[in-house]
Amino acid sequence: MTTEAFGTRLRELRKAKGFALRDLAALTEVDFTYLSKLELGISPYSPSAWLIHELARNLEANEDELTNLAGKVPPELKEMMKGNPLLTQLVWLLSERVLPDETYRKMIELARSSLP
Repeated sequence: MTTEAFGTRLRELRKAKGFALRDLAALTEVDFTYLSKLELGISPYSPSAWLIHELARNLEANEDELTNLAGKVPPELKEMMKGNPLLTQLVWLLSERVLPDETYRKMIELARSSLP
């Protein structure tokens, strides 16, 4: 998990909204010490999908970005991967390599054109 990147981004978003740590903790119904540890990248527990959703909602942030920075697999993708070994293989392969943006664009275009 990229805890430092997640924590740094969380702090940036919180400060941009003008929230004190305790304010955001109250909005998301978690202890402020846990949010502090997340921001510092020292929490032994990664944030749950629910907490990431609540943080994104309250900070008006991109949930996908926070999910990615937290090193989480979105629940929908995880469910799809359970029944599709080729998808799992593709995700692992893509996680191990950085490809040129044009390659990603082509893959997205191909996936969209294959939708029913």
